Amino acid sequence: MGSLTLLAPLTLLGLLALPLVWWILKISPPAPKRRLFPPLAILKGVETEEETPNATPLWLLIYRLFMAALAVFALSLPLFQRDEADTSSALSLIIDDGPAAAPVWDAITDEARRRLREAQRANRDVILVLGDDPAFDPIPASEALQQLRSATPKLVQAVPDLSDLPADRATIFLSSGVSFGDDVAMLDDLRARNATIVRPEPSATVIVPGDVRETADGFETDWFSAHGARAVQIEALSARGDVLAVTPIQFGPTDSLATGSISLPPQLRSRVTRLRIAGMRAGASTKLLDDSFGRPLVGVLAPPSGTSSPLLSEEFYAEQALQPFADLFIGNVDDVLSLNPSVLVMPDSMSSDAQAITDYVETGGVLIRFAGPQLAGAGAQDTLVPVELRSGGRSIGGALAWETPQSLAPFSAESPFVGLSIPDEVTVSRQVMARPGAETDARTWARLQDGAPVVTSTVRGEGRIILFHVTAGPEWSNLAISGLYVDMLKRILPLAKSRRPVVTSEGGDWTLDRLLGPFGELRPAPPQPIILLDRVWDDPSGSDLRGALPGYYRSGTRQRAVPTLTDPKSLRPVPTQGLSVASMDGQDPRSLAGWLLGLAILMLALDVLLSAVLSGRLRRLTPVAAVALAMVLITGSPQTATANDRIAEAALGLHLAYIETGDARIDEMSQVAMESLSTQLTARTTIEPVGVHAVSASSEGLEMYPFLYWPIRNDTPAPTETERLALNDYIAAGGTLVLDTADEAERSFRAGAPHPGLARVTDGLTIGRLEPVPSDHVLTKSFYLLQVFPGRWANGPVYVEAGGATQGGRDGVSSVIIGSNDWAAGWAIDAETGTLVDLANDIPRQREMAVRFGVNIAMYALSGNYKADQVHAAELIRRLGDANAGDGSGTDSLDSIQDLLDQAREPR
Repeated sequence: MGSLTLLAPLTLLGLLALPLVWWILKISPPAPKRRLFPPLAILKGVETEEETPNATPLWLLIYRLFMAALAVFALSLPLFQRDEADTSSALSLIIDDGPAAAPVWDAITDEARRRLREAQRANRDVILVLGDDPAFDPIPASEALQQLRSATPKLVQAVPDLSDLPADRATIFLSSGVSFGDDVAMLDDLRARNATIVRPEPSATVIVPGDVRETADGFETDWFSAHGARAVQIEALSARGDVLAVTPIQFGPTDSLATGSISLPPQLRSRVTRLRIAGMRAGASTKLLDDSFGRPLVGVLAPPSGTSSPLLSEEFYAEQALQPFADLFIGNVDDVLSLNPSVLVMPDSMSSDAQAITDYVETGGVLIRFAGPQLAGAGAQDTLVPVELRSGGRSIGGALAWETPQSLAPFSAESPFVGLSIPDEVTVSRQVMARPGAETDARTWARLQDGAPVVTSTVRGEGRIILFHVTAGPEWSNLAISGLYVDMLKRILPLAKSRRPVVTSEGGDWTLDRLLGPFGELRPAPPQPIILLDRVWDDPSGSDLRGALPGYYRSGTRQRAVPTLTDPKSLRPVPTQGLSVASMDGQDPRSLAGWLLGLAILMLALDVLLSAVLSGRLRRLTPVAAVALAMVLITGSPQTATANDRIAEAALGLHLAYIETGDARIDEMSQVAMESLSTQLTARTTIEPVGVHAVSASSEGLEMYPFLYWPIRNDTPAPTETERLALNDYIAAGGTLVLDTADEAERSFRAGAPHPGLARVTDGLTIGRLEPVPSDHVLTKSFYLLQVFPGRWANGPVYVEAGGATQGGRDGVSSVIIGSNDWAAGWAIDAETGTLVDLANDIPRQREMAVRFGVNIAMYALSGNYKADQVHAAELIRRLGDANAGDGSGTDSLDSIQDLLDQAREPR
């Protein structure tokens, strides 16, 4: 019926009953026979105060018939849709599920779901096109909806071939709004079918990273957008997910390229591993930084300046080789290690067995050592070496002599130097010898032509030791004055960022180590190895990488990144010439049933009042007053009804709740986190939440929730007066606010200044004095025994009200729990995609510990200080035992009672 759809059309048969209703309403008692009773003649002509008509007035009859018809029509479940969707023919629905669709995936799937439901109501089959190799077989719309639920954006850009798509169907293309020039044939096929293209809002489309260039104090990064006039922020992340820097970029109305500059000190710059658009969950909007990026901080041990000629010093040659690729700090052991460099270079003249150097390596540092007379003399006595050494050096004419200088052998596939060209003129005339053996062979990165190791390496603790068996200068070899020396040191520098060895295939090929997901998350590689040949990196255009899965690839100790989109400069708006264009409004058809039933109820209330007026019972009630009274009987607006439904649900069953921030990304994370925590509570405890509610700070019925999770950001506004009063009422009623600033990675940059958003939110709330969670606080043992309270991070402080166990009227429960560890990230476990956020892994089993803390919060908010009373009982029993010790009573059973109490403290 045009824009009107009836889900229960057979209900309209009830309209056939209207003639019966007409007849019933027309019934009136027969008129009485008129007889004159003489004694009452005096009353003739006296008007009675109450008159009853002998028949229903026609206008009231029509009114009641309309009311009955309205109720019947409402029961037919009418739906109103504002667009003019073509439901007269079968549907072909083509969905752009490439990597660029990730930022607008929710809008695309909402629109697809709406279109499929329309086809389902019209009983039309559907051809659903997902991926680059679809089957054009018609399927029921209900089956298409099932397929849509499991669909996600693809990891690699691909365009389907629509040449075999039937042309006698209504064709709709749900686009990501952008194109990379590889969809020309597909768009021509769509034009031939008079298709409709549905685009998202331009401001939501993908922004793609380009090149990254190092500068004197940081780096510059290019970003491409298909739609101008946009302002976004770029986040620089560490390997743990910490936000190290944020910078804004602005696209002009006609700009497709914007450049952002990030300034960081060398200590932080070397930790940057990813760049992304803030608030845009997309692998296509994530820039992975690999070994080719960054200037690591390198410390070079050297004597005080002026003590020797620079050209004769060993460290001079290492400095000159590393200067173009690293930030160098030169000095003694204490000065250099105080800067926590990524790499430490130790020439033979500065050899040291200081414990500080050993600690540096074992905690993750990379030590590059060079041999010389001191190391040759120490031999096997020096333990800070990768392999066991012989005493004395091997040289021309020496005890372990060779007749002519030796050249280097080709590097093996397991060496990080594989692929480097070895000049013929590079020779070695003297070296420190390694004791032969299988261990030495496994740790050798470079050999001489006779097989003697010249560069060896091994892992020590979390770090690595690399030994050049020659001097850092030209005394024992001319390697130090060759270009190969520079290339070898350059290959070693990236080890400071990534030190995990990975077994690779033969021939120096690259194996996928971590996969970049469609929404920007890093995942473990698939069980089946994904191999890239070494030559794919030789093409500067990146065309050889097209089709490769995005992520980090490894070859031995080297690491390279494959981006999701290899040609960002080709990004442009999707061409719409020759196509009908529509926008994604994401709105489902509006149900009219509730409105029509509400109107019918209102008419019924008016009918009662009008009947009373016509009967004379409410003679003084004017029509205006009748209408006003009827309006009072209305149950409320749809929003009020929705709020009432939420309150009723919360009253009838336990629900977890979070406060909405208005940021879709943060609210989605809070929703998933609360749902995951609800699942964990049901599985681990007797608490069985039945759902999760999203509320605002001013919502009615907040007292129905034991605690409210509230993510606080720097720009979180101060509560309004209404919100402040509602929150104080919630606290007074015994509720607990869990305020999570999620800024542990940035907290040190504020230098002790208060969090701006937290300061605004807590201003005016009735919160007592705060203190860090004491080690014996109930929150540490309400269900699990905990002393850490992790989320994405584990090291942030957590605050509660001081003296919580003695607070009156709250059963010992703090009105607030404040922290910065991003607990939602630790709790969020999606049933389909798994964990949503990589944790920093500051502690072992961090996600499990985060879930346990969430369980403790729920138990603490619901159960109060019963665990505190329980642990006090142990001391009471001990005192009782001491009091009875004099007469020998009770002491034997004290230990068994204590054992029971200890068992009671264990997690259930």
